[in-house]
Amino acid sequence: MFHSLDLPVTEQFATDIGDLSALCEAQLIISASNALEPVCDTIADKLRAHNVHVLILVDSGDTVEPSWIEHANGFLDWADLRPETLREAILDVEAGRFHVSATVARRSVTAPDRAGDDTSQRASMVALSAREQQVLRLIAEGQSNRQVARSLSISEHGVKRVVGIILAKLNCPNRTLAVVRAIELGLLTV
Repeated sequence: MFHSLDLPVTEQFATDIGDLSALCEAQLIISASNALEPVCDTIADKLRAHNVHVLILVDSGDTVEPSWIEHANGFLDWADLRPETLREAILDVEAGRFHVSATVARRSVTAPDRAGDDTSQRASMVALSAREQQVLRLIAEGQSNRQVARSLSISEHGVKRVVGIILAKLNCPNRTLAVVRAIELGLLTV
């Protein structure tokens, strides 16, 4: 499939994430969610140090290993996997945009909440870091990524990454729904 993408792609394959040393020159890791083991500190440091992007392929019943969520730059549903959607996902991730395929976005909006109606139980399942709470609060105030970056004295790329993590943790396809879900869960008050 990679050969049909019309992208300068060099393929390397690893059987487990421990083989990351072979991939340290890679700019993008594509992995199935069920193949991901928890990220140890050494590998997390390598991912950050080499600015490696991660695109995770998910299926409808998959749960992504929580330690990978902060490293993910995008999610593509296996049902959407075609050369053109893979190409779009790769281009988005390489450009620094957080990619969520249409099926993943649709599923996150229409799927019933697995935790039931107890909001305190759902809120306890979602843990936002202090930085994520700061960014979410500023997004709720209507600030753009650039404005959030200036307010917090961090890079705009850093804000994009934090927003992507928030979207993944809250299982939302966009910023507006993330704010709504955070309010519903009691993680944010306005």
